[in-house]
Amino acid sequence: MNDLKQFLRNHRWTVLSVLLGLVITILIFTINFWRTLVLVAILAVCYLIGTLLDQGGVERVRAFFRELFTR
Repeated sequence: MNDLKQFLRNHRWTVLSVLLGLVITILIFTINFWRTLVLVAILAVCYLIGTLLDQGGVERVRAFFRELFTR
């Protein structure tokens, strides 16, 4: 068990990347390519909003969209 933990510590990003690739491949083969892209886009937006909320709450989200849509 300690060997597995050490391996995961040493190769964390490789393992996570392979798992992400596996999940994306399964999604593409089971629910279709376009539905998978829509799912990834929705998750990306949710991740962005969650990150903004963690950084500064609702005001940070408002500031982000205010900066995004002003010249």
